[in-house]
Amino acid sequence: MAKANAGKMPAIQAQRLFLSGNEALAHGAWEAGLAVAAAYPGTPSTEILETLATYSEVDVQWSVNEKVAYEVAYGAAVGGVRSLFACKHVGLNVAMDPLMTSAYAGVEAGFVVVVCDDPGMHSSQNEQDTRWVGIYAKLPVLEPSSPSEARQMVAEALAISEKFDTPVIIHMTTRVSHTKEDVAVGPRVPVESKPLRIDAAKYVMTPANARRRHDFIEKRLEKLRAASEKSKFNKVELKDTSLGFITGGISYLYLKETYPDASFLKLGFLYPFCDEKISEFAGQVKKLVVVEELDPFIEDHVKQLGIRKAKFRHPSFRQGELGPAVLEDAVSGQAKDETPSLPSRPPRLCAGCPHWASFSVLKKLGVFVAGDIGCYTLASMPPTSSLHTCICMGAGVTLQEGLRRAHPGEKIVGVIGDSTFVHSGVTGLINAVYNKSKGIVLILDNSTTAMTGGQQHPATGLTIRNEPTKQLDLAALCRACGVDNVDVIDPCGNIAQLEQLVQERLKADTLSVIIAKHPCKLIKR
Repeated sequence: MAKANAGKMPAIQAQRLFLSGNEALAHGAWEAGLAVAAAYPGTPSTEILETLATYSEVDVQWSVNEKVAYEVAYGAAVGGVRSLFACKHVGLNVAMDPLMTSAYAGVEAGFVVVVCDDPGMHSSQNEQDTRWVGIYAKLPVLEPSSPSEARQMVAEALAISEKFDTPVIIHMTTRVSHTKEDVAVGPRVPVESKPLRIDAAKYVMTPANARRRHDFIEKRLEKLRAASEKSKFNKVELKDTSLGFITGGISYLYLKETYPDASFLKLGFLYPFCDEKISEFAGQVKKLVVVEELDPFIEDHVKQLGIRKAKFRHPSFRQGELGPAVLEDAVSGQAKDETPSLPSRPPRLCAGCPHWASFSVLKKLGVFVAGDIGCYTLASMPPTSSLHTCICMGAGVTLQEGLRRAHPGEKIVGVIGDSTFVHSGVTGLINAVYNKSKGIVLILDNSTTAMTGGQQHPATGLTIRNEPTKQLDLAALCRACGVDNVDVIDPCGNIAQLEQLVQERLKADTLSVIIAKHPCKLIKR
């Protein structure tokens, strides 16, 4: 295993480090003997793997997508070493297939699933509340409120995973992931690897085996409920009992600042719920308020417990972040104060970005553009205004096919980035070839995963630690898929040639891929 990159995280000598939530979680996992970690970059989760890559004791990889990353990390846990998977909330959608069945199969060594939600959609195409996945998949959910707690919780999560034979979800949000704190740290504690063993009844999910494991996870949930009641992360703070809060995550810190004398039940071992502790706390305070971001996850459960004195937020607080500015409105149950803020500067493509050339051509030709997830999604805004759909990663290829099937005679182009094409565009392209689709897919190859800060991927020829590896040839891959025409062009300085090429391919009754290849201006050379 290669040594950590120079100039990043220092060797751990100090007793305290100034760390973000993502960095603290990564360090806590390293302390707890983590051996393998895998992810696909996605804000606000990216720094977890970037930090882990600075520790030579951990085998770390950027995987081609979240499903692959989950399966690699889970495979390591089945193989007997502590492992971690990280993603943002929409990334978990890609990994849901293995997650649901791994909940049945369980683990040999500790396995942690870190999911970073993005309330307020600072860098995401939707808001999701991952806490519900705990109920859906019957998995425990832990939720830190601070970087220090993230460091502590990941070690606890690995221990819970091994004790109860289960993957464990750690739910983070943008503010916890990116907030920095002076964090007390410790040394790495080595954990002995378990031997590889064969247990088909546990790990081969045929219907007969799965039925037995379903019975196991229902019994496991009851044991986890008992553990939740005793968890140090479900903390009661009794002060002024005239006002009490049930809360968790970043909302806890906001409430502590605004209502320092109030009483609190802070839920850190969030699911399964500690019903006895919730009911006991409700009986100790005169006024009880449930405060949380996004969905009424805690609120609905408190209602199910029949605690009638509890007060809840106005429904308008079920979207966006619950920041200090509107906290008192949320606690009082009033609607959000919609006082307009100062005008903001809309995001746009960077000056000198190679994508300007491609989108200027698409705009000039008046084509309908099926877009994808990446910095090029900003081309939907002025002055380019030349990207017309954006649903999920890979959909630049597949929506293009569907749109052309709906309107065969229209000028329609699918646009996708190089990293995103590797992530989930290849399967859509194979589908288009197999089903005799026509049209153009434009791969905007800037030689990096630019939107999340410039991470490597298989087509860059470098690993997460910037070590040389075999480089994926996108043009050869497209030809191997059976695409009729594959062209590679540098769009910068060749706009006229790109325009002519797009016009020719639009007229042809073929399936064409044009790779507009020019490196991102922000790549370190």
